[in-house]
Amino acid sequence: MNDVALRLYFSAWSSLIYIRAHFDETFPPGEDPRPEKGDWAEEWSEYIQGYQPEFQAVCSVIQQSNELALKARICGVSPYLLLLNSNPKFSAIPGDIDFSELRTIDASDLPASVNSLCKKALSDDYVRTYNEIRSLRNKIAHLGHAGSNFEPDKLLEILVDQYIELWSDRAWLTDRVNFASRTGLAFFQDGKYTSAAAEVMYELPLILSAVKKSAFKKLFGIEKTTRRYLCHACVADASVRYHEVDPVRCRTAYLKDKSTLHCLMCSADYPVVREACGTDKCKGNVISRSEHAECDVCHSCGSEQSERGGS
Repeated sequence: MNDVALRLYFSAWSSLIYIRAHFDETFPPGEDPRPEKGDWAEEWSEYIQGYQPEFQAVCSVIQQSNELALKARICGVSPYLLLLNSNPKFSAIPGDIDFSELRTIDASDLPASVNSLCKKALSDDYVRTYNEIRSLRNKIAHLGHAGSNFEPDKLLEILVDQYIELWSDRAWLTDRVNFASRTGLAFFQDGKYTSAAAEVMYELPLILSAVKKSAFKKLFGIEKTTRRYLCHACVADASVRYHEVDPVRCRTAYLKDKSTLHCLMCSADYPVVREACGTDKCKGNVISRSEHAECDVCHSCGSEQSERGGS
Protein backbone atom coordinates (compact mmCIF):
# COMPACT_ATOMS: atom_id res chain seq x y z
CA MET A 1 0.00 0.00 0.00
CA ASN A 2 2.82 2.40 0.88
CA ASP A 3 4.61 1.40 -2.32
CA VAL A 4 1.55 2.35 -4.37
CA ALA A 5 1.29 5.64 -2.47
CA LEU A 6 4.87 6.48 -3.44
CA ARG A 7 4.29 5.50 -7.05
CA LEU A 8 1.29 7.85 -7.21
CA TYR A 9 3.32 10.54 -5.47
CA PHE A 10 6.08 10.46 -8.07
CA SER A 11 3.55 10.25 -10.89
CA ALA A 12 2.13 13.58 -9.71
CA TRP A 13 5.63 15.02 -9.31
CA SER A 14 6.73 13.94 -12.78
CA SER A 15 3.62 15.41 -14.39
CA LEU A 16 4.25 18.81 -12.80
CA ILE A 17 7.98 18.88 -13.59
CA TYR A 18 7.45 18.01 -17.24
CA ILE A 19 4.77 20.67 -17.65
CA ARG A 20 7.44 23.19 -16.65
CA ALA A 21 10.20 21.48 -18.66
CA HIS A 22 8.17 21.57 -21.88
CA PHE A 23 7.54 25.29 -21.43
CA ASP A 24 11.26 26.00 -20.87
CA GLU A 25 12.15 24.14 -24.06
CA THR A 26 10.09 26.60 -26.10
CA PHE A 27 10.58 29.70 -23.96
CA PRO A 28 14.13 29.53 -22.51
CA PRO A 29 14.46 31.10 -19.04
CA GLY A 30 16.23 34.45 -18.80
CA GLU A 31 18.13 35.99 -15.89
CA ASP A 32 15.15 35.29 -13.66
CA PRO A 33 14.40 31.57 -14.17
CA ARG A 34 10.89 31.88 -12.72
CA PRO A 35 8.52 31.87 -15.70
CA GLU A 36 5.93 34.04 -13.95
CA LYS A 37 8.59 36.72 -13.31
CA GLY A 38 10.71 36.55 -16.47
CA ASP A 39 10.32 37.66 -20.06
CA TRP A 40 7.64 35.07 -20.77
CA ALA A 41 5.22 35.88 -17.94
CA GLU A 42 2.27 36.43 -20.27
CA GLU A 43 2.95 33.22 -22.19
CA TRP A 44 3.35 31.30 -18.92
CA SER A 45 0.01 32.58 -17.61
CA GLU A 46 -1.75 31.46 -20.77
CA TYR A 47 0.12 28.14 -20.74
CA ILE A 48 -0.85 27.11 -17.20
CA GLN A 49 -4.43 28.22 -17.77
CA GLY A 50 -4.68 25.63 -20.51
CA TYR A 51 -3.25 23.01 -18.15
CA GLN A 52 -5.88 23.45 -15.42
CA PRO A 53 -7.62 20.13 -16.22
CA GLU A 54 -4.28 18.33 -15.89
CA PHE A 55 -3.61 20.13 -12.58
CA GLN A 56 -6.96 18.91 -11.33
CA ALA A 57 -5.94 15.36 -12.19
CA VAL A 58 -2.65 15.87 -10.34
CA CYS A 59 -4.55 17.14 -7.31
CA SER A 60 -6.64 13.96 -7.27
CA VAL A 61 -3.53 11.77 -7.54
CA ILE A 62 -1.87 13.65 -4.65
CA GLN A 63 -4.88 12.98 -2.45
CA GLN A 64 -4.99 9.31 -3.41
CA SER A 65 -1.32 9.06 -2.49
CA ASN A 66 -2.00 10.74 0.85
CA GLU A 67 -4.84 8.40 1.73
CA LEU A 68 -2.94 5.23 0.85
CA ALA A 69 0.11 6.37 2.81
CA LEU A 70 -2.00 7.01 5.91
CA LYS A 71 -3.78 3.67 5.53
CA ALA A 72 -0.37 2.01 5.26
CA ARG A 73 0.60 3.55 8.60
CA ILE A 74 -2.53 2.18 10.22
CA CYS A 75 -1.88 -1.24 8.67
CA GLY A 76 1.52 -1.12 10.33
CA VAL A 77 -0.36 -1.46 13.61
CA SER A 78 -3.07 -3.80 12.31
CA PRO A 79 -4.91 -3.94 8.98
CA TYR A 80 -8.14 -4.69 10.84
CA LEU A 81 -8.08 -1.16 12.26
CA LEU A 82 -9.04 0.05 8.79
CA LEU A 83 -12.48 -1.43 9.45
CA LEU A 84 -13.25 0.80 12.43
CA ASN A 85 -16.73 2.36 12.27
CA SER A 86 -17.42 0.53 9.00
CA ASN A 87 -20.26 -1.66 10.34
CA PRO A 88 -19.57 -4.55 7.92
CA LYS A 89 -22.52 -6.70 6.83
CA PHE A 90 -21.94 -10.40 7.25
CA SER A 91 -23.82 -13.22 5.58
CA ALA A 92 -25.37 -16.13 7.46
CA ILE A 93 -24.02 -18.39 4.73
CA PRO A 94 -20.50 -19.66 5.56
CA GLY A 95 -17.76 -18.55 3.20
CA ASP A 96 -14.58 -16.53 2.85
CA ILE A 97 -14.71 -12.76 3.16
CA ASP A 98 -12.79 -10.64 0.66
CA PHE A 99 -11.10 -7.96 2.78
CA SER A 100 -10.75 -5.66 -0.24
CA GLU A 101 -14.54 -5.57 -0.60
CA LEU A 102 -15.05 -4.22 2.92
CA ARG A 103 -15.51 -0.52 3.56
CA THR A 104 -12.53 1.09 5.29
CA ILE A 105 -12.05 4.29 7.28
CA ASP A 106 -13.37 7.39 5.51
CA ALA A 107 -10.75 9.74 4.06
CA SER A 108 -11.96 12.52 6.37
CA ASP A 109 -11.17 10.36 9.42
CA LEU A 110 -7.73 9.14 8.39
CA PRO A 111 -5.57 11.89 10.01
CA ALA A 112 -7.35 11.56 13.36
CA SER A 113 -7.13 7.78 13.13
CA VAL A 114 -3.38 7.89 12.49
CA ASN A 115 -2.88 10.27 15.41
CA SER A 116 -4.87 7.97 17.68
CA LEU A 117 -3.53 4.60 16.57
CA CYS A 118 0.06 5.20 15.46
CA LYS A 119 3.13 6.19 17.47
CA LYS A 120 4.09 9.13 15.25
CA ALA A 121 1.45 11.84 15.02
CA LEU A 122 0.88 13.99 11.95
CA SER A 123 1.76 17.68 12.10
CA ASP A 124 -0.97 20.31 12.19
CA ASP A 125 0.32 21.82 8.93
CA TYR A 126 0.10 18.48 7.15
CA VAL A 127 -3.43 17.80 8.41
CA ARG A 128 -4.56 21.23 7.28
CA THR A 129 -3.11 20.77 3.79
CA TYR A 130 -4.49 17.22 3.63
CA ASN A 131 -8.01 18.51 4.29
CA GLU A 132 -7.61 21.30 1.73
CA ILE A 133 -6.51 18.85 -0.98
CA ARG A 134 -9.24 16.38 0.01
CA SER A 135 -11.88 19.12 -0.32
CA LEU A 136 -10.57 20.11 -3.76
CA ARG A 137 -10.46 16.48 -4.86
CA ASN A 138 -14.08 16.00 -3.81
CA LYS A 139 -15.17 19.04 -5.80
CA ILE A 140 -13.35 17.72 -8.84
CA ALA A 141 -14.91 14.26 -8.43
CA HIS A 142 -18.47 15.47 -7.89
CA LEU A 143 -18.61 18.72 -9.86
CA GLY A 144 -15.86 18.33 -12.46
CA HIS A 145 -14.09 21.49 -11.31
CA ALA A 146 -12.21 22.55 -8.19
CA GLY A 147 -13.68 26.06 -8.25
CA SER A 148 -10.24 27.69 -8.29
CA ASN A 149 -7.11 27.70 -10.43
CA PHE A 150 -4.03 25.68 -9.54
CA GLU A 151 -0.45 26.98 -9.57
CA PRO A 152 2.14 24.29 -10.38
CA ASP A 153 4.69 25.73 -7.94
CA LYS A 154 2.16 25.48 -5.12
CA LEU A 155 1.39 21.86 -5.99
CA LEU A 156 5.13 21.06 -6.03
CA GLU A 157 5.50 22.70 -2.63
CA ILE A 158 2.65 20.53 -1.31
CA LEU A 159 4.41 17.42 -2.65
CA VAL A 160 7.71 18.39 -1.01
CA ASP A 161 5.99 18.85 2.36
CA GLN A 162 4.06 15.60 1.88
CA TYR A 163 7.25 13.56 1.41
CA ILE A 164 8.93 15.20 4.41
CA GLU A 165 5.90 14.39 6.56
CA LEU A 166 5.19 10.84 5.41
CA TRP A 167 8.53 9.41 4.32
CA SER A 168 11.21 11.33 6.22
CA ASP A 169 13.17 8.10 6.76
CA ARG A 170 13.64 7.58 3.02
CA ALA A 171 15.98 9.16 0.42
CA TRP A 172 13.94 11.34 -1.97
CA LEU A 173 16.25 11.34 -4.99
CA THR A 174 16.93 7.61 -4.66
CA ASP A 175 13.19 7.02 -4.60
CA ARG A 176 12.74 9.28 -7.62
CA VAL A 177 15.08 7.12 -9.72
CA ASN A 178 13.64 3.90 -8.34
CA PHE A 179 10.07 4.79 -9.22
CA ALA A 180 11.10 6.26 -12.59
CA SER A 181 12.35 2.78 -13.42
CA ARG A 182 8.91 1.30 -12.63
CA THR A 183 6.62 3.41 -14.80
CA GLY A 184 5.11 2.41 -18.11
CA LEU A 185 7.85 4.35 -19.90
CA ALA A 186 10.43 2.14 -18.19
CA PHE A 187 9.64 -0.36 -20.96
CA PHE A 188 11.92 1.74 -23.20
CA GLN A 189 14.74 2.13 -20.65
CA ASP A 190 17.35 -0.17 -22.12
CA GLY A 191 20.36 1.66 -20.69
CA LYS A 192 21.60 2.46 -24.20
CA TYR A 193 19.10 4.96 -25.54
CA THR A 194 17.40 6.00 -22.33
CA SER A 195 17.42 5.18 -18.61
CA ALA A 196 15.70 6.13 -15.36
CA ALA A 197 18.83 7.99 -14.27
CA ALA A 198 18.82 10.00 -17.52
CA GLU A 199 15.18 10.95 -16.96
CA VAL A 200 15.90 12.21 -13.45
CA MET A 201 19.12 13.98 -14.48
CA TYR A 202 17.14 15.80 -17.17
CA GLU A 203 14.71 17.19 -14.60
CA LEU A 204 17.30 17.65 -11.81
CA PRO A 205 17.80 21.43 -12.28
CA LEU A 206 14.04 21.95 -12.03
CA ILE A 207 13.86 19.61 -9.02
CA LEU A 208 16.53 21.55 -7.14
CA SER A 209 15.01 24.93 -7.97
CA ALA A 210 11.52 23.76 -6.99
CA VAL A 211 12.56 22.87 -3.45
CA LYS A 212 12.73 25.98 -1.29
CA LYS A 213 15.68 26.62 0.99
CA SER A 214 13.63 26.02 4.14
CA ALA A 215 12.61 22.52 2.98
CA PHE A 216 15.81 21.52 1.18
CA LYS A 217 17.66 20.25 4.24
CA LYS A 218 14.62 18.32 5.47
CA LEU A 219 14.26 16.64 2.09
CA PHE A 220 17.91 16.00 1.21
CA GLY A 221 19.75 16.25 4.53
CA ILE A 222 22.05 19.09 3.43
CA GLU A 223 21.75 22.85 3.06
CA LYS A 224 20.72 24.10 -0.36
CA THR A 225 23.97 26.10 -0.55
CA THR A 226 26.14 23.01 0.09
CA ARG A 227 28.60 22.44 -2.75
CA ARG A 228 27.65 19.44 -4.82
CA TYR A 229 29.73 17.19 -7.06
CA LEU A 230 29.30 14.68 -9.85
CA CYS A 231 28.74 11.05 -8.98
CA HIS A 232 30.67 8.93 -11.50
CA ALA A 233 28.24 6.01 -11.21
CA CYS A 234 25.12 8.10 -11.71
CA VAL A 235 26.70 10.06 -14.57
CA ALA A 236 27.49 6.74 -16.29
CA ASP A 237 23.92 5.50 -15.77
CA ALA A 238 22.52 8.75 -17.19
CA SER A 239 24.90 8.95 -20.18
CA VAL A 240 22.72 7.43 -22.89
CA ARG A 241 22.15 8.11 -26.57
CA TYR A 242 19.28 10.53 -25.99
CA HIS A 243 20.73 12.40 -23.01
CA GLU A 244 24.03 14.20 -22.50
CA VAL A 245 24.91 14.88 -18.87
CA ASP A 246 25.67 18.52 -18.07
CA PRO A 247 28.50 18.49 -15.48
CA VAL A 248 27.36 21.83 -14.06
CA ARG A 249 23.66 21.03 -13.69
CA CYS A 250 23.78 17.35 -12.74
CA ARG A 251 25.71 17.25 -9.48
CA THR A 252 24.10 14.85 -7.03
CA ALA A 253 26.87 14.20 -4.48
CA TYR A 254 28.36 16.11 -1.56
CA LEU A 255 31.27 15.70 0.83
CA LYS A 256 30.11 14.10 4.08
CA ASP A 257 33.69 14.40 5.34
CA LYS A 258 37.06 15.31 3.83
CA SER A 259 37.61 11.93 2.21
CA THR A 260 34.08 10.62 1.57
CA LEU A 261 31.58 11.63 -1.08
CA HIS A 262 27.92 10.70 -0.61
CA CYS A 263 25.49 10.64 -3.54
CA LEU A 264 21.89 11.69 -3.02
CA MET A 265 20.78 9.73 -6.08
CA CYS A 266 22.35 6.29 -5.58
CA SER A 267 22.80 6.70 -1.78
CA ALA A 268 26.34 5.31 -2.01
CA ASP A 269 29.55 6.57 -0.37
CA TYR A 270 32.77 6.91 -2.35
CA PRO A 271 36.33 7.45 -1.06
CA VAL A 272 38.03 10.48 -2.62
CA VAL A 273 41.37 12.25 -2.54
CA ARG A 274 41.76 16.01 -2.29
CA GLU A 275 44.04 16.88 -5.19
CA ALA A 276 43.77 19.60 -7.79
CA CYS A 277 42.11 18.70 -11.08
CA GLY A 278 44.53 18.46 -13.99
CA THR A 279 42.22 20.47 -16.27
CA ASP A 280 43.35 24.10 -16.50
CA LYS A 281 39.86 25.66 -16.32
CA CYS A 282 38.67 23.52 -13.43
CA LYS A 283 39.30 24.54 -9.82
CA GLY A 284 38.03 21.26 -8.42
CA ASN A 285 40.03 19.25 -5.92
CA VAL A 286 37.86 16.16 -5.33
CA ILE A 287 39.16 13.19 -7.31
CA SER A 288 38.45 9.48 -7.27
CA ARG A 289 38.84 6.34 -9.34
CA SER A 290 35.89 5.71 -11.63
CA GLU A 291 34.76 2.20 -12.49
CA HIS A 292 33.82 3.57 -15.91
CA ALA A 293 37.28 4.93 -16.82
CA GLU A 294 40.83 3.62 -16.69
CA CYS A 295 42.01 6.52 -14.56
CA ASP A 296 40.92 8.92 -11.87
CA VAL A 297 38.13 11.38 -12.67
CA CYS A 298 37.35 14.83 -11.29
CA HIS A 299 34.05 15.10 -9.41
CA SER A 300 33.71 18.78 -10.35
CA CYS A 301 34.10 18.77 -14.14
CA GLY A 302 34.12 15.05 -14.99
CA SER A 303 37.52 15.19 -16.68
CA GLU A 304 39.75 12.12 -16.70
CA GLN A 305 43.02 12.62 -14.82
CA SER A 306 45.07 10.57 -17.25
CA GLU A 307 48.39 11.71 -15.86
CA ARG A 308 47.59 10.05 -12.54
CA GLY A 309 48.09 6.36 -12.16
CA GLY A 310 45.07 5.97 -9.91
CA SER A 311 44.34 6.69 -6.27
